[in-house]
Amino acid sequence: MYGNATNWDEDAYRESILKEREIQTRTIFRTVWAPSQSPSPDYIVAASSDGTLTSYSMMSLISKLDNFSYRSGQRLMVAEPEGFLKGHDGPAYDVKFYGDTEEALLLSCGDDGRIRGWKWKEFIESEVPLCSQGNHVKPVLDLMNPQHKGPWGALSPIPENNAVAVNTQMGNIFSAAGDSCAYCWDVEESKIKMVFKGHSDYLHCVLLVTLPIRL
Repeated sequence: MYGNATNWDEDAYRESILKEREIQTRTIFRTVWAPSQSPSPDYIVAASSDGTLTSYSMMSLISKLDNFSYRSGQRLMVAEPEGFLKGHDGPAYDVKFYGDTEEALLLSCGDDGRIRGWKWKEFIESEVPLCSQGNHVKPVLDLMNPQHKGPWGALSPIPENNAVAVNTQMGNIFSAAGDSCAYCWDVEESKIKMVFKGHSDYLHCVLLVTLPIRL
């Protein structure tokens, strides 16, 4: 079989192959339901190994089931996203919402040591075509883990963030980091309020527990 190689784009072809392999090997690290006043929330957001945050509409997926016909060898229906953000350089490990209304912030943390936040309402109301999305919504919150000084002032690598938890009443975000510390961030000031030490290795998760108060 012969073809015309005059307009052959080697770089585009290589990029398409890498993109296809990346999609096939993508790992979902965390999912979360979006804030909703309905007892049956619609949107779900996933944090993935390619650094993206992807939203899916359950109503849209359910409506497609009516037209889904099973064919030999076909076991799954591929879910098409409603939108996505390029959140991190490297994997995005966790995703949470800061707030319980449409005015909430969509938060994520990842391997690049960042905690980022976007306005959820701005994200879901964007009219940018899916093919052009990624950086179409700018983060309103961008926190970076600190580096530690070693001998002769050498700085350590920026530790990753493996998980986050939120306390909207106190205005705090808590993160589990790869330097064996948990950090408490002040959302309003965008700075660290407290550092929790005591572990000897990196932290996988962080959870807030409310203890009963005895009077």
